[in-house]
Amino acid sequence: MLPCDGCAYRQGVPGSAHIRCVFKWHPDTLRAAIPAPSPRVAQWFFFPLNYDPVWGPDVCPNRNETRDPAQTMPDDPMLDLLSLLGGR
Repeated sequence: MLPCDGCAYRQGVPGSAHIRCVFKWHPDTLRAAIPAPSPRVAQWFFFPLNYDPVWGPDVCPNRNETRDPAQTMPDDPMLDLLSLLGGR
């Protein structure tokens, strides 16, 4: 099972089969938890804004079945736009 399956922080990307993570990641935690993908995979892996979870890590330290509002990124139209453009 992929770590994103059933996670409360998983959210769809409009117009894409990819997903995004709305957990409020700290940059240091993000770099340690999510390894950099290979150049070939990087075109489908723009974590956390637009990515295919198949190419991601096997475990996620922030996976949860309930969403904590204090740990959720607020809605931002610019991030929505980046999500749409991220998988290009």
